[in-house]
Amino acid sequence: MKPNVIIILNRLVIGGQAIDTIPLAYYLQNDFNILILYGEKEVDEIEASFLLKQYPNLNTKKITHLRRTINPLVDLMAFVALVKQLKKHKTVVVHTHGSKSGFLGRLAAWLLRVPVIVHTFHGHLFHSYFNTITTNLILFTERRLANITTAIIALSKHQAEELTTQYKIISSKKLHIIPLGVDEKNLQLDIEKNRKQFRTKFHLSDTDIAIGIIGRLVPIKNHLLFLQIAEKVLASGVQHIYFFIVGDGDSKKELTSYLNMCKIVFNNNSSEKTNAKIIFTSWIEDMTSVYHGLDMVVLTSLNEGTPLSIIEAQFCGKPIIASNVGGVKDTFAKDVSGFLIDGHNVESYVEKIQLLCNNIELRNKMSSEAIKFATTTFHKQQEVKAVKQLYLQFLPSSH
Repeated sequence: MKPNVIIILNRLVIGGQAIDTIPLAYYLQNDFNILILYGEKEVDEIEASFLLKQYPNLNTKKITHLRRTINPLVDLMAFVALVKQLKKHKTVVVHTHGSKSGFLGRLAAWLLRVPVIVHTFHGHLFHSYFNTITTNLILFTERRLANITTAIIALSKHQAEELTTQYKIISSKKLHIIPLGVDEKNLQLDIEKNRKQFRTKFHLSDTDIAIGIIGRLVPIKNHLLFLQIAEKVLASGVQHIYFFIVGDGDSKKELTSYLNMCKIVFNNNSSEKTNAKIIFTSWIEDMTSVYHGLDMVVLTSLNEGTPLSIIEAQFCGKPIIASNVGGVKDTFAKDVSGFLIDGHNVESYVEKIQLLCNNIELRNKMSSEAIKFATTTFHKQQEVKAVKQLYLQFLPSSH
């Protein structure tokens, strides 16, 4: 008889957490009875229902009171709902992903004495998110939660060092490094068709260069720096470069205000042909066409865990230019499949973008190296095998 496992996500929305976890749950079904619990999305987010079509027959349930914002009454109702589900399914493994689900889910599992409690840090809130008092409260809470957690998964070596040494969340005995896995079968099909689809939609010629940043429009992602980089590149007089902002969020108003203040023309989520060199696409479900349509992917974040967009972009052969924060440096081969930027310096980004734009041979070489690095480092079945072994390692022998 298969052991009963409940996986808890903050939200089932477009983003790294769901895109990693849904395929993982799908393949784990071979050995476990899986139920996925997930919370309510934010207004500016799009539910990743397409994942449930790509990976059918998964057992899922939305916990409507499980939300990103903090509200003691609503959070208590979410906690009660989680306890009910864990009891109902006689759960022997609870695996949480994300901060809110990690807090409520692990408490519920501990209260019910679930034998195995696992938590994955996809990122963390330990700097650049909140003020000092709030940050210290989060650190205090995570350290206490670590005491009731059987095993914690870090996605990279750097993240593991942060959790054990820098922030002292957990001892190395409980920590397991399991890199993200990407199910590349959907990313490497119909390459030319996907590239043409994206570039036709946004009226790009074969010789135009498309540079993209992917993720929620929130301060931590530092999109303002991306706009400053674009402004500098465009001011140099080039005509064939376009900058794409893929995603949506609270920072969009600030970003468009900045562009208006600088008198920079932009396209606000319209497929009509304009003379804009900066294009807001909002959320796009079919990210495969985006990755293949772009020529390089940029990341400007102030804090990151393991950004899936960088990994997926490499599976599609895209060079990376990314800020040296969190676990980013573990997601690509520095100076081989991309460039790592220290200090969020505009000029450093501009230099690397211009280098890749002007040197097609280097761009093609980095493209090949990106595919090679991603394929060998982030294979989905490696992740599935490692998580399966982790569950079985801690399960009582009766299961």
